[in-house]
Order: sequence, then C-alpha cells, then structure tokens
Amino acid sequence: MHISRPMGRVASSLRRFREKISYQDILGILLGSFILALSIQVIMVPAHILTGGVTGIAIILKFLVGVDIWVWYIGLNIPIFIMGYKFISKRFALYSLIGMLALTGFLRITQNWQLELGLNNLLLAAILGGVLSGLGIGITLRSKGSTGGMDIIAVIISSFWGYNFGNIFSVVNVFILGVFLFTSNIELTLFSAISIYVSGKVVDNVQLGSNLSKTAMIVSEQCEDIAAEIINNLNRGCTYLVGRGAYTGETRDIIMVTIARTQLPRLKEIVFQIDPNAFITINETIEVLGQGFKKSGPEF
Repeated sequence: MHISRPMGRVASSLRRFREKISYQDILGILLGSFILALSIQVIMVPAHILTGGVTGIAIILKFLVGVDIWVWYIGLNIPIFIMGYKFISKRFALYSLIGMLALTGFLRITQNWQLELGLNNLLLAAILGGVLSGLGIGITLRSKGSTGGMDIIAVIISSFWGYNFGNIFSVVNVFILGVFLFTSNIELTLFSAISIYVSGKVVDNVQLGSNLSKTAMIVSEQCEDIAAEIINNLNRGCTYLVGRGAYTGETRDIIMVTIARTQLPRLKEIVFQIDPNAFITINETIEVLGQGFKKSGPEF
C-alpha cells in the first residue's frame, strides 16, 4: 500500500515547536548549581560522604589524590560533552554547558568555606547533604537544564541501547558506591547511599511539586446533577466521557474531573449524597497545567 506524503501547503500550516532561551531558566540553573556546590563542599566533603553521578566520582578522586573536586569535575565533563552533544537538543546542550561551568565555578569558590553547622552526626550530615544536593539538582532540572555529567551519559546510553534513565542512574550509582566501598569503609558507604537516596527523593519532589492532584472518573445515572454541583460547589470544570457497560451494553456518561487533594472528601460527599449507587475511581495526578491549576511556562 502506498502512503502519500502530506502536501507542502498542509505541512507548512502546522505549528512547529521551537525551544526558547529564557533568563528565568538560566537563573534557576545558576541557583541550583550554587546550592549543589554548597552541599558538596560544606557538608559532604567534610563528612567524607558521596553524592551520585560524575560529582561522586570527582569526590572519590579528591579523597584519593588530593586534587580538588572542581578540577576533576570539569576534566571528566569535557569528554562527556564532546561525545554527547550530538544526542541532545541545542537548548539542553547550552543549558547543560552553563550548568557545568557554573557548578565548576561554585565548587572552586566554596572549596575553602567552613560553616559551623554543628553536624557531628554522620546520619544528619547525610540527610542534610542529600536534601540540599537534591534541591540544587531539582531546581536545575526544573529549569530545563542540567549540570552535565550523568544526564548526558544517560542520553547516550538510552540512544544506543534503549535503557530508561532511572535504571541507568541506579546502575551507575551502585557502581560508584562499590568503588567507594573499596577506597573507604562500609560505614561511610552506607551513609553515602542514604544521602544519594534522599537526594533522589528531593529531586522528584522539586521537579514534580508537592501539590499532587487527584483525577476522578464518576459513573452515575445522575451525571448532570453531580456535574452541576462540582462546578458550583468545588469551582472545578469537568468533562463528560461516553462509556458503554461490557455486561449490560448500556451507554452512559462518565464524569472526569481533576481536583486538589483537599477537595477529595468534598467530592465524594457530593457524589454519594446525590447518587448512593455511583461508582467512582480516583487516581493520583502528578502534574496539571491549565486554567484553575498551574500555568505552563518557565518555572523560575
């Protein structure tokens, strides 16, 4: 079967996506890089604790050789950028270059900073270091950039072998912890694992936000009454979907509505007060963009 190509006139009328360079993004990348550098030089290095990725490798080399982290970090990232620039978009390459250079500079600036935080407990140092490093990385990623290193390595590996990013990061971090185990001791390795785990959780929260919403699907014979109450009492819009029962073969409307978590008890009260026989499913919604929720656009 022959499939003809779309006519030039039709294709040219399509709206094309263009990446935009935003100063808010760049400010976010600079802020995230500073927080990450601060967590490394002020908390993790004094406590002999690792972070993940290329920065973790740089910390190990610092402990072994004595040359500071920023030197190893820029040295490891140069070949990574040379190998990986063709696999990433121009904006991501530019933002990652800014992030890499910013983190290198901030690591250099903060290498002799000594802040008296009173962290004599390794567990507290691991948790605080993980929180701050995760906050820095999360802000950078949310600004559509990165600090280079593992993000670009993950893109390369994913392009050639199809592994997802989560598995790549996990394998690399386990490898880094294994190397650290042979160069230090089991106690510091375990605290480093805690720090990396905490950092990952904070990155997820910063990227996705803590204001998770709920999306409900409501099957009822009183759809119009329920929809009216949702609009008037919850001040939320809703959508009718058409469904057909597999057993009965009957066609009926299904209400789809996305609400804040705090509105969920009120929604259930409305639904079952109007129709005690209603059927409702509720799903976690990671992010909602649009009217009544978060506006799309720059995060910073």
